[in-house]
Amino acid sequence: MRFAGATALLYGLLIYLVSLGTEELLLRRYLGAVVEHTVAQIERPRSDGAGPSVLERVQALAPPPQQGTLFAPDVEVVRVFVRGSPDLPPWAASYGPGTHRRLEDGAMVSVVPILGGSDMLYAVIDGDGVLDTDDFEPYVLLTFVLIGVAVTALSGVVGGLLARQLAMPLVTLTREVNGHREGPVAFSGAQRGDEVGALSRGFAALVARLSEFLQREREFTRFASHELRTPVAVFKSSLAVLRATDEAPVRERALARMSQSANDMADLIAAFLALGRGPEAPDHREDQALDVAAIVQQLLDRLALLVAQKGLRIERQLDMGARVRAAPGLGPVLIDNLLRNAVAYADTWIAVRADARGIEIENDVPSQPRSSSSTGYGLQIVSRICERQGWVLMQGFESGRFTVRVAFQTASEVAGRDARDVL
Repeated sequence: MRFAGATALLYGLLIYLVSLGTEELLLRRYLGAVVEHTVAQIERPRSDGAGPSVLERVQALAPPPQQGTLFAPDVEVVRVFVRGSPDLPPWAASYGPGTHRRLEDGAMVSVVPILGGSDMLYAVIDGDGVLDTDDFEPYVLLTFVLIGVAVTALSGVVGGLLARQLAMPLVTLTREVNGHREGPVAFSGAQRGDEVGALSRGFAALVARLSEFLQREREFTRFASHELRTPVAVFKSSLAVLRATDEAPVRERALARMSQSANDMADLIAAFLALGRGPEAPDHREDQALDVAAIVQQLLDRLALLVAQKGLRIERQLDMGARVRAAPGLGPVLIDNLLRNAVAYADTWIAVRADARGIEIENDVPSQPRSSSSTGYGLQIVSRICERQGWVLMQGFESGRFTVRVAFQTASEVAGRDARDVL
């Protein structure tokens, strides 16, 4: 509505300016023609070399015919004077050569030198009542009004259609954003090259980041609530033993178990925090050097009692100089989950191999192991750690043997090494 009103106002202003310009053009052209005709008559040479004076010639000039023109028939449109004319308007005499418009009453005067500059010709047109527009003025006004109404209506319709056409992609995008719940999505309009396409792609990227954040938050809560139970339980039981006895050896063992539980909780919390950080976090790539062989030895020593109860045979092939870089806490948590799963499902033996390229754990099982969720979140945590570090997790079951290998390189490096091994 405001657009249509503004269009009508601008159109009315345009009509007013055009009418003023048209009137000015008609008067100037008519005045110029009269002046040219008058100067030609005044400066026409006589055959006998004598004749009336310039003033007499001017006074004897007949007014030009007005039939078929826009000028009022009873109005003397152009009045011609020279310097000696007794009825020369004082205001006209103050102008120099050229065509001038008097602002007070709209009169127009054209001043032209004649007879070689010895005299000046003044052609004056009064400003009011000059144009004879009474007969067709109502039709002109009606035409302008109809045109203005038509332009206003057309502008409103076109403006409404354009606004709806432009707003439709935004309305659709808003509906899709409000209806989307969770997970990556490709909103409509993403293929467009305009602002709507950029907005759609931006919303899709934002939703993807939020979904990843929510997924990491859920995993952090799930992993922490599950994995922290064991060290907390050990810490509480050791604390109860510490309070119940005064025997030095028992207290020392309880304190050692409490210290180890505290270290385990610290590693788990550091690992889960590292997994919970997104790629955009400034400390996402913070890492430290890990002694893989020392971590394996320490964890196997802690599992020695369970290994002895099951009567398992442990084969170790460890590179004592192997080092790998990982975020704090991730290495021990990964290896601990792999070893605990192997001990839990092994039938008679376990083989552990570790070097700078990776760690491999193999064990015999009576049947194919169940999913990782069956042993807590073991392999699920391992998979997330590998994804976080860019490592490669491989596992397989064949002929009663289950093998899990974590390569401490990217997938492309592993593929290149395997190709060289084949050659």
